[in-house]
Amino acid sequence: MHRTVKYATMKTENNFLSRDFPIDLVYLWVDGNDPKWQAKHKEYKSMAGDVDISKQVLADARWRNNDELRYSLRSVERYAPWINHIYIVTDNQCPEWLNPNHPKISIIDHSEILPKDALPTFNSTAIESCLHKIPNLSEHFLFSNDDMLFSGEVTPDMFFSEDGQSIVRLRQFNRVTFVKRGNYTKMLWHMQELVESLTGRMIPYAPHHNIDAYRRSDIEYCVSLFGDEWQRTAYSRFRDDADMHRSFIDYYTVATGRAKMRRVGRFDRVHGVMGVLRAIFTDRYAMDSYRIRLSKKDYSAILRRLSPLMICMNDSERTSEDDCRRMVAFLEELFPQKSQFER
Repeated sequence: MHRTVKYATMKTENNFLSRDFPIDLVYLWVDGNDPKWQAKHKEYKSMAGDVDISKQVLADARWRNNDELRYSLRSVERYAPWINHIYIVTDNQCPEWLNPNHPKISIIDHSEILPKDALPTFNSTAIESCLHKIPNLSEHFLFSNDDMLFSGEVTPDMFFSEDGQSIVRLRQFNRVTFVKRGNYTKMLWHMQELVESLTGRMIPYAPHHNIDAYRRSDIEYCVSLFGDEWQRTAYSRFRDDADMHRSFIDYYTVATGRAKMRRVGRFDRVHGVMGVLRAIFTDRYAMDSYRIRLSKKDYSAILRRLSPLMICMNDSERTSEDDCRRMVAFLEELFPQKSQFER
């Protein structure tokens, strides 16, 4: 069992932060450069036969490993040292640079949380559907992909309210336009309609595509509402439009008052009318989070202009090898010091 960290050492007057209130961090990680993994992926893709698997689902960017996790962990050490424990969920792999024996790190194999006969899986949505099954996972936890990093100092009250509710960050979402873009947005549309059918409330926003906050009990309850559908998703080897996506949990908890919603935009941390005017005239903003597409040419300029506290270095089918090299150089410049989690 890992040791629970208390927040009493943090300099804050917020009572919530001074309580024994552990917050864990969960990553999904895969080394798509591993020849063994590639052979397995090729074998099961061929076995899928006539199943319609979109190019978006099979894009190399979904599996490409640029060691983003190394820099994400460095960002945790610098900007979120209050994290209680870190779980890295993966497919019988471990980053060669990681110290798996560090007391704050646990490697969780897919076989520990997914049905054995559903493996191997190449579907992040299936894996996410079973996050609540991670052994010893705290009630309150953050969920991150390996390409998401903290880019400024964050505190627990950014993710959970004083009464312990998750803070759900959502962004503008044009349902008519975005649904045509592929698997991900079709799943979001489906989740929104499911929540509306249950609660009578439509939440017409998209997740902010960055580090998210959850309560384990909220996930368990949401899974209980559509047990068969979540079970089918766990067995969905490749992403499918009909999968149950974790955004259902975001939408449902917001619609029912179990979580607090915060819209992400340029003025997240800008205060007052004068602050807004100053931001507009200087073209300098303060966002909670921002997704940086790797095809963008100047990552540093984006940070200077938007000053986000969380960034996602978003790989996609439009990313070139040169973009990946630029991204690694950028992260090395941001976080040049090895973290305690590295060998």
